[in-house]
Amino acid sequence: MSALNMDCEQRGDIDSVFGWIANLCNKETRLWAMLELFERRSHIDSLGLLLWHSFGAVSGLLQEIVTIYPVIYQEIELTGQQSHRICTAIGLIQAMAAHPFIGIQLIRCQFMCYLMPLLKMTSQTRAVEHVRLSVLGVICGLLKSDHPEIVSYFLGTELIPLTLRQLEFGTTMSKVLCAFVLYRTLEHEVGLKFASRRLARRLHLIHTLARVVHQLTLEPEPRVLKHIVRIYSRLADHPQNLELVLKLLPAQIRNGYFCQEVLVGFESASIELADLNRKLSKREEKDKACDDTMPENH
Repeated sequence: MSALNMDCEQRGDIDSVFGWIANLCNKETRLWAMLELFERRSHIDSLGLLLWHSFGAVSGLLQEIVTIYPVIYQEIELTGQQSHRICTAIGLIQAMAAHPFIGIQLIRCQFMCYLMPLLKMTSQTRAVEHVRLSVLGVICGLLKSDHPEIVSYFLGTELIPLTLRQLEFGTTMSKVLCAFVLYRTLEHEVGLKFASRRLARRLHLIHTLARVVHQLTLEPEPRVLKHIVRIYSRLADHPQNLELVLKLLPAQIRNGYFCQEVLVGFESASIELADLNRKLSKREEKDKACDDTMPENH
């Protein structure tokens, strides 16, 4: 009982929590149970642990996930009611993913392979967008743990190409989350090496970033720009990327376009952009020095 931190500590309320978790096993009572748990998730300490260790709870949530697959593979329109139901289930999964121990267990048991297909939906309807944001929320929570095994797992999926697509064509909130996912992935050495391994992969990544920067000049979004700048800076840490970044970096990043006024949400823009340009300038100076020391052909 010490795992529960309820606003109301009456025995009846505690029993209700365990009753709702048990009802996740039953298709007839699952929706009501999910709604009750989701509404109270911030008031139930260790909800993730309770769900993970309760018989049938994870299985019940997984059944909710797979019911949406016909929408993905048969191009059926997702209704608002379906979206709300699946997002409630994903919200409870996020409660598990936020726990350090359970997060890595979700990766090791391949649970995320059931959520990744939901990112393949290309529709931009509100119902689909809510599902997309819910899945991205789970991924962001997992990546915050800084566990190399989690990063390595996602590198074996289609996460990077899927996030790049949403980064370019998604809604503002999707772009914010996808930019964060991409940065957190590249922040790890294994992620940076993966992104730098093939020329086609590097070009796709850097060209997509350039198009996003162009979009940001038309519709500024500091939360996206912050991660884009950090992604460029991280890419520049790898020698094979540095040359491409120098060649293809958008002029708006180099000429201080985004530093003309204070960006709410990215107040450190001028400092981080200056650091990026300083990193690139060092490479340019090094290349110039090499050219100067080369003997002239007579």
